[in-house]
Amino acid sequence: MLPPEMLIPMAVFAIVALSGAMILATGRRGRRSLDARLRAIRTDGAVLPEHEVKPNAVTELLGKVGGLSVLGGPSPKLRQTLSRAGYSQRGVAELFFGIKITMLVVGLTGAMLAVIQTEVGLAMGVLIVVAGAAGATMIPNFVLGQKVKKRAGEIRDALPNAIDLLEVCVSAGMGVDQAWNSTTEEMREASQSLADEMALVNLEMLLGAKRPEALKNMADRSGAEDLASLSSIISQADKFGTSVADALRTFAETMRETRSQKAEESAEKMAIKLLLPMVIFIFPVVLLVSAGPAALKMVEMLSN
Repeated sequence: MLPPEMLIPMAVFAIVALSGAMILATGRRGRRSLDARLRAIRTDGAVLPEHEVKPNAVTELLGKVGGLSVLGGPSPKLRQTLSRAGYSQRGVAELFFGIKITMLVVGLTGAMLAVIQTEVGLAMGVLIVVAGAAGATMIPNFVLGQKVKKRAGEIRDALPNAIDLLEVCVSAGMGVDQAWNSTTEEMREASQSLADEMALVNLEMLLGAKRPEALKNMADRSGAEDLASLSSIISQADKFGTSVADALRTFAETMRETRSQKAEESAEKMAIKLLLPMVIFIFPVVLLVSAGPAALKMVEMLSN
């Protein structure tokens, strides 16, 4: 067991090392460009209702703690990741860092208690403390990554219906902007995430952005590849004067074919994925049930 006087140096070393790594990883280098600043202004003020963080004493405290750990403000990459997860309101990046710092303290405390209760050397104790603290700080990143994937999947699944509705509105004689607004309102019940992204496009255009730029920003915020293709199709149709309705109809059919092919591919891979669980969990049980009585009978006969 480590002597108690060694725990304080270990804790100080772990805190300094991990805090320095977090600062170096999240600190911004240089000044952001004007376009990045405008994008931050346009998207930070828009609150996505599905993932709205309601302020309270705990979130305010975590936000203040996280704000002290971010030099010069959060990086554009972190803002983009949070936006793709559905968190675009002001202060959410500082709250995220506050949660990471809280997890760091929890990980350090748990690792130090584990070291105290076990008989390990100094080097192994330091390694356990650092590993525990680092693992705890990675939990918020993992949860955020899962939310990004879930939201992108929701947008991808709802996009074909939105494109069909947009194509119907355009074919009925509506302008692209009017059709976009109507589709946004109709999609709120089907997919709040997609409706929020489409509403942000309207907001950016009201602030003076051109449609191609607003559509590109939507694709960057969501992280969905299909939205990037949609923005390209609408931009090219506006640029070359081609029929937007025909382009949307073709794109919707292509998306459904692609989704069907991916579903078939996943179904074909399912048999291979089930092979390992069957070998580990099912085959031994079947072998035990079928050959067990015979093996016991043979052992009994040989013993007699």
